[in-house]
Amino acid sequence: MPADLDRSSALRYNRAVRRSPLATSPACKRAPARRHAAAPGRIAAVLAFLLPGLAAGSRAAGAAVPDGFFDQTVLAGLDQPTGLAFLPDGRLLFVEQRTGRVRLVVGARLGRVDPVLTVPNVSAAAQEEGLLGIAVDPGWPARPYLYVHYNYASTPRNIHISRFTLSGDLTGPTGDSLVADPASKHEILVDIPDSTVDHNGGTLRFGPDGMLYASIGDDLVGYCAAQDTSALRGRILRLDVSGLPAGPGGPPAPGELVPTGNPFPGPNDNARLTWALGLRNPFRFHVDPATGDLFIGDVGELTYEEIDWAPQGGLNYGWPFREGSAPGPDWLVCANPPNIPSYTDPILAFDRRMLPVAAILTAGRYRVPAGPGPAAFPAGYDGDLFYSDYYHGFLRRLRFDGSSWVVPPAAPGQPTSADWATDLLYVADILEAPDGALWYARQFNASFDPASGMLGRIARDTLAPVAVPAQGAARGVVLEPPRPNPARGSVAVPFLLGAPARVDLEILDLSGRRVRRVLAGAELGAGRHLAAWDGADDQGRA
Repeated sequence: MPADLDRSSALRYNRAVRRSPLATSPACKRAPARRHAAAPGRIAAVLAFLLPGLAAGSRAAGAAVPDGFFDQTVLAGLDQPTGLAFLPDGRLLFVEQRTGRVRLVVGARLGRVDPVLTVPNVSAAAQEEGLLGIAVDPGWPARPYLYVHYNYASTPRNIHISRFTLSGDLTGPTGDSLVADPASKHEILVDIPDSTVDHNGGTLRFGPDGMLYASIGDDLVGYCAAQDTSALRGRILRLDVSGLPAGPGGPPAPGELVPTGNPFPGPNDNARLTWALGLRNPFRFHVDPATGDLFIGDVGELTYEEIDWAPQGGLNYGWPFREGSAPGPDWLVCANPPNIPSYTDPILAFDRRMLPVAAILTAGRYRVPAGPGPAAFPAGYDGDLFYSDYYHGFLRRLRFDGSSWVVPPAAPGQPTSADWATDLLYVADILEAPDGALWYARQFNASFDPASGMLGRIARDTLAPVAVPAQGAARGVVLEPPRPNPARGSVAVPFLLGAPARVDLEILDLSGRRVRRVLAGAELGAGRHLAAWDGADDQGRA
């Protein structure tokens, strides 16, 4: 996770944005003291509008997005969801930081087997500890493996990267029974230092080269760790896990994980596993599926949040000798500091000196999927790099013009000239789905209720606006006709809110009996929303 949040910083931040001072998150940062297919027919639906709405001064969960897009709450009432990974068929696996659970999303509901796995021995007592990252093997389903990144609770208290084997519905977008036996654990790395509770990194992603990339923070143990090639701190690792045997076991000797093409020849296997270094806390990074380039969000300390671009291995981003493009804190402390101009500049350095707290996250380089469906963004977005900030809730983008990364022209209807989207507070991961929608994991609502986490998605809005009755607008809520109707398969349920509210949305049959609760206590902002029903009832039956 990026960095701990001390109480004074939290109080300053919460006074500034009128939030509770009790925040705990995987994206905090501290300024240290110096240091079912629906049967054809018409659909009856009811929208329960709960009053009063959100507490005064709080901000709703619904994101403000440009014209032609919509933000959809997929699942609410989750316990601090942190990391996302898609199966090739579009199903989603996500992890919860504190509970250690891995859970499956099928359409807009949890899998019939829930959780898929509870990772054993996860340490989550401190704010930045827990189950932080997840990845799915690129050889799925022939290689039915998931990989997790977590703080280990038992002695020695290191960070572990482990593999588990899944069974059940390995294929098919509607398969809702996946399970992993904890006894199938195959340890990959178990000696990543965890001397403090801060700066753990936390991302696992596979690249198009089939290699597993992992982010590791500097562990907040002296400013020089991220420049020591022999230590597993402050870097991105590139691991070859393709040769590990099936079933439980491990860990292998580190040299068995070193792939061809890694840039550092030594002095030891830790160096040979390293792809990039000089990072403070790379909590979230993404791999461009088209090029294999890495885009790394490195959470800063005092002056800059930065995004680093790794089009190749072997690059050094300078921490602690540099933060952003400026000299870093106490850079002369380390012995024989390298020459500052030798470092690789970030493609974005976000000045946070006037902000009480900040924590940058990459959201990936958008790629329009082959044969794009209705959720996919327009072709003009292909290659745009999205990024966000955990505490400020914006989603912004950059575009490569052939020589540098620039801010593209504002999209019609985007909330501000700088922000492509807003109101995405406390989002810990953003990931493009196979259908081209952007999914996100939000850990908290404005009250920091541990059970207020949610999953959402931003997709292209291909539904034409419809006329709505004036009396509905006067009441503050309008339920638009579900589409398509009649339907066989999934159904979109659009609705309008005149003010922020806590919303329940239920699908009823013609006798008035509830078939499915689609939204339960979802905190949504004023504006248009789109819920999705996959055609199943509350028990998962078609």
